[in-house]
Amino acid sequence: MSEEVFQVARNVFGRYGVFFKMVAEEIGAEKALELHAKAHEMMGVDTANTIRKKMGDRQYDLATLGPLLRDGNVSHGLETEMALTPSSVILRNSRCPVYDGYRMAGLDNEICKALCQKGAIAKIGTTVRLLNPNLSYELVNYRSEPTERCVEEIKPRK
Repeated sequence: MSEEVFQVARNVFGRYGVFFKMVAEEIGAEKALELHAKAHEMMGVDTANTIRKKMGDRQYDLATLGPLLRDGNVSHGLETEMALTPSSVILRNSRCPVYDGYRMAGLDNEICKALCQKGAIAKIGTTVRLLNPNLSYELVNYRSEPTERCVEEIKPRK
């Protein structure tokens, strides 16, 4: 990942963080987070449709979805390592422009966590479900400090 991509993404998420903060002050954090999740769900639908247009309409397995999601993270400026096992894909995200941008906007760690949890689950969860209804997405660990990693997992639905 280039430093330029990271900085651009950080600034975009910082601006979104300022907007979110203003919306939350106006309508309340709970309602703002609900709208945030709905918007991300729509993005997940768009992402799944884009993948299908580029790669064909088929059911995507872990070996196909893992690299797609890793590359999606990297294209958004994250530093992401991927581990593929027979039963799951684990994505470990270290340096994150989303987190840095939200913090730059003055959002506290709890709101950053809520934004990531609701946004990632809505967007990536929807993308995964639409590409393979037998798989699920989970944000297994959210960083509690800037140097900690976030961990995402895609695995068979229970």
